[in-house]
Amino acid sequence: MTASSVKQRLFPGGKVFFDAFDANNALTGERYLGLTPGFTVTIASETIQSYSSESGLKELDDETLITITRTGKITCRQISIENLGLFLGAAASTVAQASGAVTGEHKSVLLDRYYQLGASTNNPSGVREVTSPTVVGKTASNWAATTAYAVGDRVKKVSTPTHIHVCTVAGTSAGSEPTWPTTIDATVTDGTVTWRTETLITLVADTDYTVDLDLGRVYVLPAARLSAYGGQWTFGYTKSAVSREVIETGGVASSSGALRFVASPAKGTPRDLYAPNVTLAPSGDWILKADDPAHVEIAWDVTFNVGINGEPALIIDGRAA
Repeated sequence: MTASSVKQRLFPGGKVFFDAFDANNALTGERYLGLTPGFTVTIASETIQSYSSESGLKELDDETLITITRTGKITCRQISIENLGLFLGAAASTVAQASGAVTGEHKSVLLDRYYQLGASTNNPSGVREVTSPTVVGKTASNWAATTAYAVGDRVKKVSTPTHIHVCTVAGTSAGSEPTWPTTIDATVTDGTVTWRTETLITLVADTDYTVDLDLGRVYVLPAARLSAYGGQWTFGYTKSAVSREVIETGGVASSSGALRFVASPAKGTPRDLYAPNVTLAPSGDWILKADDPAHVEIAWDVTFNVGINGEPALIIDGRAA
């Protein structure tokens, strides 16, 4: 043992590893968390005190330590999919997107708005990497004479249609087809029905919309040939066979396991730490954007528990002599 008279100073450093428990509380292998600018251990204790008042003035005559709580904090600059999953309490995975053609994807659209292709209940964030996009006005029926129409019904001219017209006043159409307007938002009376010209049937890229093929996002241009009230468009495209990393909350990844710190101090005696049973609780902010650029860090509060098999909560190892 080093004599107490010998100067001992420490400039700390080292690596942190996390070994997650599986569903059966078995260890799965230590994963290096990556660059961790901070790892601290905090000790809190609670005592019971006894006071004597034999002489009138109460004086402390005994103190008993009754609890020790060992906690810590890890800050991490390695923003990997595994670490983000651990921070968000989420499941991290790689999702494969199958190739194939998609047709008939209907969306209600407005001017100067963005829309994600392929978004659904099963795939809320949509598709990526698309080719050959097409955009048309939602399929409408040919206009019919003396027919009852409800608000929201859509028709097109019987011969050589170019626009889709939406019913804004319900009623019954006339016996002969009206002269259809070709100006967006213009209206025409047809018997007791009123129609408003909603959109072109065939929309044109860079005139009515643009598509980010990598992200699968459509932008409806402010000057698109679409009603100011919005309308129905139908999208088609081809999905490429690609895969991407996905983190989904709700499938909570394990936040319990063993923790190992392998010391590598710039100065001082290296002392490693092993904790056989810790709980990692996400703490603080994950900064996605900031006025003052800085390296993003995520953090966990650590609770050091007695091991599942009764091992000590903390084991500090020196290096072999």
